[in-house]
Amino acid sequence: MLLASTACLLAAVAWPIATGSRARDPEAIAADPQLAAPNPGGSGPAMPSPPPSQGAPTIQIALLLDTSSSMDGLIDQARSRLWSVVNALDGATFHGATPRLEVAIYEYGNDGIAFANGHIRQVVGFTPELDRVSQALFALSTNGGSEFAPQAITRSLDELAWRDGEGVLRMVYVAGNEEFQQGPVAWTDAVDRARARGVVVNSIYCGPDGAGDDVGWAQAATRAGGRHFNIDHNTRAVDPPTPYDDEIGRLGVAINGTYVGYGNEGAHGLENQTEQDSNSVAVGSAVVRGLSKSMANYRNPSWDLVDGVAEGVVDLQTIVPDALPEALRGLDAAELAAFVASRRAERAAIAARLTQLREQRDGFLRQHAGDTPSNSLDGAMIEGMAAQAEAAGFTMRHS
Repeated sequence: MLLASTACLLAAVAWPIATGSRARDPEAIAADPQLAAPNPGGSGPAMPSPPPSQGAPTIQIALLLDTSSSMDGLIDQARSRLWSVVNALDGATFHGATPRLEVAIYEYGNDGIAFANGHIRQVVGFTPELDRVSQALFALSTNGGSEFAPQAITRSLDELAWRDGEGVLRMVYVAGNEEFQQGPVAWTDAVDRARARGVVVNSIYCGPDGAGDDVGWAQAATRAGGRHFNIDHNTRAVDPPTPYDDEIGRLGVAINGTYVGYGNEGAHGLENQTEQDSNSVAVGSAVVRGLSKSMANYRNPSWDLVDGVAEGVVDLQTIVPDALPEALRGLDAAELAAFVASRRAERAAIAARLTQLREQRDGFLRQHAGDTPSNSLDGAMIEGMAAQAEAAGFTMRHS
């Protein structure tokens, strides 16, 4: 018989069970490295992305970044503003259903990548697991080079797992600062292929207004049915402080304690979650990252048991004990389900408070800071995404 109080379910730090020799005591659970707070600074292999649910609405964003020598500022903005872009999509629906967000990253124009590959590399393919995207961005470095933007577009069309059907929004954002037509692929062929595939190409030129018009960036976006933006890639886009930031920061760390690593990637997933927390502090985005963890787009089903069960990736009736943290291997399916439910309840409680704080913070920023300027990477992406999502039948949340 399982003995657990409601308070224990909500606390979910330890799991008191009295079921005989199969049970684990609270100290064993709390001491297990995959149930305790993860260790910062960990490293490991890329985590595989679970397959998407067929028929679910999906927003796919491929971000193609110029990583030639002059683009350090662009990479810094991508690192620091990722979570602002993600948060802008929170609350989006398609006919009442919440879409799945998938993000992919390419780099191009880097002489550290072989000419035979067009100086182009897929950094991470489409994944719903945004800590993987953050990890990939922080691993980028600039070098070179020869910037073949049209070829980068065609590579993304050929290599990524683009989804089809109603309720799928497919977008490419290509960012750079040299002439658009470079390399072996004609820009017209690249954008025509994208448009035929139903992929909207948006161009982001790193330079003053109008500067990209005479080197093909605006024309490419127009022909592709997308939007063109100019940004100041060397500015440091940082939100002003608000009275709610400290509590958001604390809860953004506390919610990590509700994650339970499983399988081959469990320990690395926990470590990477903490590593990306540290990275977000370094670039001034800890608050918006903390808010992201309360949203539907922050999901980690390939390594977190709670998300894995919720998304049908994990079946607690059939999961092998060796895939679980040691402290959970003695639990039967009912006990394991109760443990997962306790963690889910605690996560939901923290997320609900973060949602309240987000609303208060948004109100404060509207009064004191105005809108995010579109001359930053996230400002451009958010402006383009909102218009294109609504044109595709999505309903967007408007703060």
